[in-house]
Amino acid sequence: GTDNSLFLSLVERCMSSMQAGTQMIKLRGGSKGLVRFYYLDEHKSCIRWRPSRKNERAKISIDSIQEVCEGKQSEIFQRYADGSFDPNCCFSIYYGDHMESLDLVSSSGDEARTWITGLKYLMAGISDEDSLSKRQRTRDQYPS
Repeated sequence: GTDNSLFLSLVERCMSSMQAGTQMIKLRGGSKGLVRFYYLDEHKSCIRWRPSRKNERAKISIDSIQEVCEGKQSEIFQRYADGSFDPNCCFSIYYGDHMESLDLVSSSGDEARTWITGLKYLMAGISDEDSLSKRQRTRDQYPS
């Protein structure tokens, strides 16, 4: 119905702003965060950023993403003082076999939501909303 096309246009908007790219802070253990420019590649198959070191593998393939969490749930976020970041702007991407986390802070809650929505959609790899909301529900029943 109309809901579906509304949802798809939202996803389209998310995709195009992810492909345009967003400047975000990448948090690390001890030090200040690094400001990096993150974007979704043209095939929508990985997230890329401009690396600080030449040999750094500056991409995460969508296939390797295990989970996307809103807010300050990861260990790294816990190390920062409570007032450091607005939780609405924070999210973490867990990826790879070792569930590494990429902890990001966007400059607005809208940007964070754009990435979270877009990534969940890409991870689900599906084009209709029903199965997406079903997946949400099953995921909610089994808190990790």
